[in-house]
Amino acid sequence: MQNVAEKLEAGSVSAQDFRRQDPEFQELMLNIISIHVASELYGADCFERSILRGPTPEFKMRMAKTVMEEYGHHLRFRSLMEELDLDWEEYARRKGHLTTFDTPIDSWADQVVFLALVDRAAAHQFRHFVNSPYQPFQKACQETLKEEYGHVGLGMDGVKQLLETEAGRAEVKAAVDKWLPVGLQSFGGDGSKRNAAYRRWGIKQDTNENMRLAYFQQVRNIITQDWGIDVPEDMNEIWRSDGDDTERAY
Repeated sequence: MQNVAEKLEAGSVSAQDFRRQDPEFQELMLNIISIHVASELYGADCFERSILRGPTPEFKMRMAKTVMEEYGHHLRFRSLMEELDLDWEEYARRKGHLTTFDTPIDSWADQVVFLALVDRAAAHQFRHFVNSPYQPFQKACQETLKEEYGHVGLGMDGVKQLLETEAGRAEVKAAVDKWLPVGLQSFGGDGSKRNAAYRRWGIKQDTNENMRLAYFQQVRNIITQDWGIDVPEDMNEIWRSDGDDTERAY
């Protein structure tokens, strides 16, 4: 059995080797995979309602493609559990979806700002997961990350169009106020013991605090410079950690 003292390198663990790994490593990997299985399906159902919200046929088509890819993400990560002969429905039911989807998407502005900000936060996480020791998960994340960048691009284009009018700018401002805290929360709690375990196994390479700060600095520049919307310089004016671990975060 692989023990915690032995460093696992990116892509070094195959599906055939999975059961021979340390129980903590197995639990951590299944935790992440089951979150994806539940969240990609739940998120796709939420996004589906936005297809008809698109203001043009072009945006409707791109939104439909995004929804299709989200369902594809669910199937992609679900196959990882099926490969291990695990009941994905039971795991997904036990774990639940990410807290990012607990806030409702109520409008087109909500949807495109969500894609521009919250999907961007997901991409920050995926950039760590593509270095995962578990090769099937690593491959799935590499494929998914490419599509997440496309979803962020749709969000950025949708926001750009809304900013052309004063009414649209007001909608974007309200959506930023709504979704930026959600994006910040998605990294999990400060001082997270689970994050420390992820780093110990090479599944993540940085703390939640550092990832969140890097994300905030990036999106604040986008929001203030590209969108012309004010955002406080101090991240703590927008969001504060409320505990060690956030159960339904990565």
